[in-house]
Amino acid sequence: MAKRYQNSFRSKLLAYIEEIPSTVILREDVNSLGEPRQISRALRALTEDGDLVKLGYGVYAKAESSQYLDRPVVRAGFTDACIEVLDRLGIQWEPSQAIKDYNEGKSQQVPAKFEVRLKSRFRRKLTYGNRKLRVEDKIYAK
Repeated sequence: MAKRYQNSFRSKLLAYIEEIPSTVILREDVNSLGEPRQISRALRALTEDGDLVKLGYGVYAKAESSQYLDRPVVRAGFTDACIEVLDRLGIQWEPSQAIKDYNEGKSQQVPAKFEVRLKSRFRRKLTYGNRKLRVEDKIYAK
């Protein structure tokens, strides 16, 4: 992290974010702290510094440095962060049919990628690097 003044808005925002118990930070969590442009600049700077990772529109996750990669990674893991985003946004979802079959013992095929089946409308994309939230059968709402 670059050296910053302790009383700058960016450092105050980072301290506020670290106090939030959730791994996922939504834009609405920090909207009350200042002007929209000021918050946008600070979030962008925190993302560039590696303190946050942007997952989607108005969705950020706390990051930590990886000893294997030269970039920050999602603190709780991408899959857990996606589940938390869906829950925090009030999106109804369930695991995909392949995950259900494996968990119930109907199949021995281990699902290679995490997929969800959405039960309510969700049009956002959640991505980080080459990973993205996969939606079963490209059904985004019923």
